[in-house]
Amino acid sequence: MPPEESPQAKYNRLKRQLQESILSEYPNPERKGCPGDAVVRSLADRASDENVENDPSWHHLTHCSECYREFLGLRVRMKSYAKNRSHLVRWAVAAVLVLGIASLFWYENQRAPTPKRPQNAEIAYRKVTIDIPAVMRSETARGNSPITLERQPTELTVNFPVGSKAGEYEFRLLQENQQVLAARAVAAIVNGRTAFTVKVDFSAVPSGSYSMSVRQPPWDWTYVPVVVE
Repeated sequence: MPPEESPQAKYNRLKRQLQESILSEYPNPERKGCPGDAVVRSLADRASDENVENDPSWHHLTHCSECYREFLGLRVRMKSYAKNRSHLVRWAVAAVLVLGIASLFWYENQRAPTPKRPQNAEIAYRKVTIDIPAVMRSETARGNSPITLERQPTELTVNFPVGSKAGEYEFRLLQENQQVLAARAVAAIVNGRTAFTVKVDFSAVPSGSYSMSVRQPPWDWTYVPVVVE
């Protein structure tokens, strides 16, 4: 026993039979009484639930195989166009949504505070301590072994010989008697040792031999040979 046919399947079968009947039983090769392409297109563009039974053009269409064939072809093309247009509309809506979200994200990023570039006070300084074993008040003392410093931001602590006074000191870095760097700092006596600390950025200083000089004004300069690597 064949499976029972659903209402939709039965409707589709009867529709196909009716269409085949019209296409085969009403030949009109001479195209007598045909209303023209514009009328056929207008009928094909009508809604499927629109009442056209009393329309003479519809009556001709269903009794002329040639016109009905054109009608069916137009219906197929119109359905395909409507389907493609629906896809385009959906894609357009999706594109607008994506563009809107991207614009909102860009706007929020523009409103977000821009991170500030680190200022000099925020640079990571490497702590280095050097000792001045004896007061050298003449540049002839530069023949002693030099102190090596690296080309990087440095928090330099200078320990003076025992007995040195506390107070404000001047710091200079010289090369061939030309000043390269300069700073001021206040030295304090801690545990019997006088020392001061300065922050110096040696990263901008070319590698080579230098002379570091320090003094407490108005006294003479103390010279220490230095190599910057």
